[in-house]
Amino acid sequence: MLTIYEQLKEALRERMGDTFTFAEIRDRLITKYNTNPSSIILSDYCYNRYNKGAIFNKHLFVYINRSTYRYVGENYPYTGLIFHKPKGADYEAVVGEWDNGKLILYPNKQISEQRTIGISQIQKLYENYMEMLRFEMNVLGCKATELRHLIGRLGEFYCVLYTNGELARVTNQHGFDVIKDGRRISVKTTAQDNSFISINKNTFDQFDDLFVIQYKDDEFKLLYYGPKEEIPSPRTYGNKYEVKISSLKR
Repeated sequence: MLTIYEQLKEALRERMGDTFTFAEIRDRLITKYNTNPSSIILSDYCYNRYNKGAIFNKHLFVYINRSTYRYVGENYPYTGLIFHKPKGADYEAVVGEWDNGKLILYPNKQISEQRTIGISQIQKLYENYMEMLRFEMNVLGCKATELRHLIGRLGEFYCVLYTNGELARVTNQHGFDVIKDGRRISVKTTAQDNSFISINKNTFDQFDDLFVIQYKDDEFKLLYYGPKEEIPSPRTYGNKYEVKISSLKR
């Protein structure tokens, strides 16, 4: 009798790269093998999903959400993070990563300390977010200036790749976004051409360097990277400092 793992491989062997709902795969196994539905737990066979108690050595799928999976088969050169939601927890934890098919599971101590995301993962995220940005702009007709959150996150990834630094460990960390050699970097990303970037006075003492990039003509261009004390011609406006983009270009 075939194991669930073997059933999945046999039933989907001609569908490499296809995306399925859980119901589609369940019904396929029931029809073909009369499989007990309660025995089908697809998340046990995902590259990017860890279930406590499951032996993490059989991988066939990329988990998209609870009802959707992409079949990629065995020995796939996957690059991505591995997520696990402990029982009773409100949020998922990153417990490991794949780097081009190489598995790295973090020790428990590193998990509790929110281990740094590797450069290969940032590169993948940067590429994925760029694809989303192009879709929003070219398919849905959004302007780059309307996609500030997406542009901002891409700017942080760009900074990590440029400096070989690491993302701040806390989402929306006050004052800075990236750390490099102990220096805290505040990343500002703009799609404007002749406006200004603003810096909150209240968090000015919480970063060391400023990293300003501009998204224009489908690429990011570095306008300024240096100590905050050398920011060119900042002016005070209320509780903010404003810096003209034109002065950064010079």
